Amino acid sequence: METATLTYHGATWQVPASGTIRQALVSVGLDPLQVLAIRGKKLVSADLPLEPDDEIRIVNVVGGG
Repeated sequence: METATLTYHGATWQVPASGTIRQALVSVGLDPLQVLAIRGKKLVSADLPLEPDDEIRIVNVVGGG
């Protein structure tokens, strides 16, 4: 099975590269509305499909008022 890698605050998960980034986030217990996905140096939509060997870095959404 081909996989992608998610990294968040030092934790790393290998997930199947068969769904979307959103599905992968949910599968590891992260809320897609509370985090952002970065592929390489680009912010990417959680609705994009994962690619085999993807390395996705996850960061917190920061908001202010």
